[in-house]
Amino acid sequence: MVFLDGTLGIAIGILAGLVLLRYSGLMDKIIVPAGFIAAGVMFYFIDVATSLGVTDMLGETATVWLSFIWQLLALIFILIGALWAVVAFITKPKSKRR
Repeated sequence: MVFLDGTLGIAIGILAGLVLLRYSGLMDKIIVPAGFIAAGVMFYFIDVATSLGVTDMLGETATVWLSFIWQLLALIFILIGALWAVVAFITKPKSKRR
């Protein structure tokens, strides 16, 4: 399970959480916040992709700063989506079971 540590592991874990919300039937309440969370996960994947292939072209310092920016954007999007989802769970009434 070496590939699950670091940024890639965090992104895969968050996506697994979104899949579990989908199959539990709770995704209907948080469609828009889940989009923000998914956008944050995509920024994590962009961070992994750029850190693997750009170091030789840009140099170490530029790559570190670029990685920091991608991770900061991912964290902001995930926090906005998570807080919005918590508010949606608290304020919206329970959905009917099908």
